[in-house]
Amino acid sequence: MFQLRQLKIFVAAVETLSFTQAAKRVHLSQPSVTEQVRALEESVGQALFIRQNNRLQLTAAGEKLAIRARELLAMADDAYREVRDNVDDPRGTIRVVAPQTLCTSVLLPQLLHFAGMHPDTQVAVQERNSQATAQAVLDGTADLGLVHGWPAHDVNLRAEVIARDMPVVVLPPGHPLSQTARISPDALAAFPLIVTMEGCRYREYLEALLQDASVRPRIRGTADSVPALMQMVAAGLGVSILPRMALDPAATAARVQWRPLSTGGEGLPICLLTLHRAPTRQVAAFIEMIRLAATASDEPMPAIDMQHGAGRIAIAK
Repeated sequence: MFQLRQLKIFVAAVETLSFTQAAKRVHLSQPSVTEQVRALEESVGQALFIRQNNRLQLTAAGEKLAIRARELLAMADDAYREVRDNVDDPRGTIRVVAPQTLCTSVLLPQLLHFAGMHPDTQVAVQERNSQATAQAVLDGTADLGLVHGWPAHDVNLRAEVIARDMPVVVLPPGHPLSQTARISPDALAAFPLIVTMEGCRYREYLEALLQDASVRPRIRGTADSVPALMQMVAAGLGVSILPRMALDPAATAARVQWRPLSTGGEGLPICLLTLHRAPTRQVAAFIEMIRLAATASDEPMPAIDMQHGAGRIAIAK
């Protein structure tokens, strides 16, 4: 009879079609992975892979076992989580991760509400960028994550769109466009832009919005964070485009103004990230609360000061 450890190694090889890449995923040496797969093949009495030029191809027996292996691993993981939930940690723990904007505008308000309803549940918030958020969920160091936009595809990651965040134009006080109800991308051509750094999800979103404009605005400056970008706009260096949830009305009203951007798009998706497995009761309840809050209103949720939270909420940056 094969072992769960062998099945985990086998599934890693199935998903990467490489013993070398599978070894990196399961944190073993490549010879160890090869040895475990051979032992599994001997156990079932069938070849599971065809090996050609350092690449793997599943045999018919391998394809059948891959389906069952995923089912068995999921069942084992569910059993472990149920026992851990009921015995090792009867109070329950929720570990959530998201970029700073979504932490303050979505996660923390709901966690504070949830903590009031479930006083024995411990919650921990990690502030990470979008890529690190997805990785934390994949690594199991977070139970769920939130990101703007779609994450990189991974068969182990489940991404669910729970809301859409519409773009707005951020303006310094008294700007000529501040009296315009909705600003078109073409109207921005006369004004310099302040943008976030390349690789930032907001920067990617901005470039996608402006790609069909007849004239591309001139980029005058870059900022490595939303607060720094706000300061540059407030100083009159240019205008910017951000998802609305990036704006904290209480913090920005005195420094900058914003107007809706006229675009035919549906906005930037906000995705809930989880693994393809059953969550604990506490995590499942919090996920449902997030879904309900996201669908109840199109308005941004009130922001929470990251430095001041309930005593049962730990925040890691």
